[in-house]
Amino acid sequence: MENILTTIFGFFIIMASLLLILIILIQNPKKESIHQSFMDKNFRFFGIKRTNTFLENVTWFLSIIIFFLILFFNLILKSKY
Repeated sequence: MENILTTIFGFFIIMASLLLILIILIQNPKKESIHQSFMDKNFRFFGIKRTNTFLENVTWFLSIIIFFLILFFNLILKSKY
């Protein structure tokens, strides 16, 4: 039973980490440039500001999930030995 739990927790840690990497790469950088100020003026109506806020919230959520998954994974491994 513990072997199945370690496999499941390991799988979820890897999937959450890959999703976190993808979300971080999708986000726009915070520094202002000519191109970014041009994009902000022209595409403000399409919800880019809300998308950045959503991606930032997802980043925090995934970080917290990975943290707790790793804690539970360590508890399972310590109880095994």
